Amino acid sequence: MTKRSLVVLLIGASCVVSAAAPAPILIDTPMPAPAWARLERQILAAAVPACREFFQKYYDDRGYLQAFLRWGANDGPDDAFENFNRWPELHALGADDEILRLYLKAHEGMIRQYSEAKTRDVPAGRDGMYVKEFSAQSDWMHHGEGLQLFNRMALSAPDDPAYVARARRFAGLYMGEDPDAPNYDPKRKLIRSMINGSKGPLLRKATALDWVGDPFDTAGFVALHGESTYTQFLEHYQEYTDVVGDHFLNLVATTLPTNAYMATGDAKYRRWLVEYMDAWLARMQQNGGVIPSFVDLDGRIGGQRAGGGTTPMAGGSARSTR
Repeated sequence: MTKRSLVVLLIGASCVVSAAAPAPILIDTPMPAPAWARLERQILAAAVPACREFFQKYYDDRGYLQAFLRWGANDGPDDAFENFNRWPELHALGADDEILRLYLKAHEGMIRQYSEAKTRDVPAGRDGMYVKEFSAQSDWMHHGEGLQLFNRMALSAPDDPAYVARARRFAGLYMGEDPDAPNYDPKRKLIRSMINGSKGPLLRKATALDWVGDPFDTAGFVALHGESTYTQFLEHYQEYTDVVGDHFLNLVATTLPTNAYMATGDAKYRRWLVEYMDAWLARMQQNGGVIPSFVDLDGRIGGQRAGGGTTPMAGGSARSTR
């Protein structure tokens, strides 16, 4: 190597180092907090007693919700966990650690509470509405609603061992790691039912009972669909039957391996995410750029439905279950 070449090499190397590691900017001039920042701190501080009052009114010392517990799409476990939506963000922004303690107590309490709560008539809930600390069976609109608190907990408690362990275990429910929950078909790269969970996929036509839950006294309930009797609740869900096979609603399940990947950095979660997302992109390409609303257990768009009948190759949207 010539002297000139060596000089060029050294100059190039110094440029790379400079680009990769810019000199730090030192800010050492104090300034008073601006008015907007002080007002934000007041908002964060004022939220704490309000949250405390809410918790004391509706939860006991175990973190159990003081309410009539129900299974179902109208007023099920997901709605209980939604009580603490945005609490992790509140704590992450700087609210007192009491917010963290309260929402963690409620999260642990409700997991135990809904694990203890059992259905009589709905088959999936007879061992607990929650099994292995996760919803036994539901669709991903309701799974997603109930997991909003869990999905955001890492914003304010990223190193909580219980969170990391659950992130791994919950992801495993959809990656073939739990033999009791065969939700995922790795060969065809599909989730096998629109109703799934810690007890695995529902591989038959759903009934109104599966959606509504056990009979209950409707007095005192305000039904957003306008029902006033249990029979009317059942009638609302009479047509919500075709659940076997993959549905684009199941794409929300990708939040679980995403949590696990961000918490652990384990590449297996990224591989699963890419695999499942690529499968859906391929289905869209096969379907003229339209995301299909039904993929049968053989991986066919608009294929054979459980119980007979077929649907055309067409896109569509899920029926609302709220």
